Amino acid sequence: MDRDDTIFKPVNFLEEKDFIDACSSRTTEEQEVIIDQGSVSNDLFIIKSGRFVVSDSQGEEFVLAALAEGDVFGEMAFFRSGIRSATVTCVTPGEIFFINRKSLGELHSKYPDLVIRIVCTLAGMLSDRLDHADSTLSLLSDDSELRQRYEIRRLIKELKVSVTKLRNGEKSDT
Repeated sequence: MDRDDTIFKPVNFLEEKDFIDACSSRTTEEQEVIIDQGSVSNDLFIIKSGRFVVSDSQGEEFVLAALAEGDVFGEMAFFRSGIRSATVTCVTPGEIFFINRKSLGELHSKYPDLVIRIVCTLAGMLSDRLDHADSTLSLLSDDSELRQRYEIRRLIKELKVSVTKLRNGEKSDT
């Protein structure tokens, strides 16, 4: 089958001028909650600068991801137009772009190929995140030696990152 795979080529959101022009933007402050778990919204966010953490704030807070320039968040509620599944907090001051479903629809009427590529990129991101979550769940559900090795490697990696940051005079995340 000979088909054009250009629609599956991932979009670098920050380099797509027409997309950025359709977005709104705002600056963020350290410790500012951008998305509150359980709230209702359908905005999609793209990080222009700064660092952010995604956490599950139900019960004991559990950090799910660390995000930086070019990363996207809020995609689940954007597609479902529903309740936010996690909290996103700004760790260092920055700037974010955001777009809602109506604005993306308007962009689609002007640049349909771009929006198709954007949606394909978001679908790929969701697929990658689901794959990662599946792997993590399978490791955590198994009380085996494999899980213990995974946890040790993860802790060593975190320790190396912290030591490197300390050597470079950066603030540690912990």
